[in-house]
Amino acid sequence: MTKRKFKYKSAFDIIGPIMVGPSSSHTAGAVRIGKMARDLFKHTPRKLIVTFFGSFAETYKGHGTAVAIVAGVLGFETNDERIPDSLEIAEQQGVHVEFLVSRTPTDHANTVNLELIDNTELLNLTAISIGGGSIQLTEINHHSTLLEHSQGNGLLLTTFEPQITLPNVREALESPEFIQVQELNKETIIFVETVSDISQKLLAKIKNLPGITTVMATTG
Repeated sequence: MTKRKFKYKSAFDIIGPIMVGPSSSHTAGAVRIGKMARDLFKHTPRKLIVTFFGSFAETYKGHGTAVAIVAGVLGFETNDERIPDSLEIAEQQGVHVEFLVSRTPTDHANTVNLELIDNTELLNLTAISIGGGSIQLTEINHHSTLLEHSQGNGLLLTTFEPQITLPNVREALESPEFIQVQELNKETIIFVETVSDISQKLLAKIKNLPGITTVMATTG
């Protein structure tokens, strides 16, 4: 993995979100990583394999990271009181969950890889919890979502019509640089970096563009 800078966006990121504890980076960030995977996969998987690295590998049980990841994959938000019971809920919903630990060195201590599996679909996602509940997506299906010298804000889009989507996104964003385009199950996934602030207003604007099915910031 290439050494990269992982950044906070504001002081509010350090304070962290409203959440079920005990830790913003080990719990709230983990929920958000799981939820990001769920939003991309678009439904509950039949099988979830979670591999923890670094600090996560040492503390995932005691700090609630395991239940937090599963909660996010089930679609829970960071303040959902069902988070501590997510493993039982996943079992009730027929989701087989497997936890693994890797000693492979990573660029950030709080790194996790998720593999969501269904009968016909697969999503492999790697992300980090950078503190205060903020996260950064680093890989999807083993392809990096980051530029070599990242200076802007990351954005991920999915679409069924990339030939329509790409020109519209270029027009909507300030100085976009398209990292890569790849297939994700039946959709096309597009990674973008832009100097534009990725606000909820901007996300809503892009989501309403023709052909867009998913929009999310890859950092924050």
